[in-house]
Amino acid sequence: MEFNDFGVNLARIRIKSNLSAYELSLRIGKDASYIHKVESGKINVSLKSILKICEVLNIEPIELFKSE
Repeated sequence: MEFNDFGVNLARIRIKSNLSAYELSLRIGKDASYIHKVESGKINVSLKSILKICEVLNIEPIELFKSE
């Protein structure tokens, strides 16, 4: 897995789920720019945030770590 795979996977799954980055950030209780920063690899994500993201997107955490 490359460092950027997580962010790329998150963006792909989020878009497939018809959620904007802004909407996802609101649903997980983060600042509006948080998802953009995660997707671009500018910040690291805590396990707690990963689990919240997965809950909102209705996916298992492994989906965010898969290499294409």
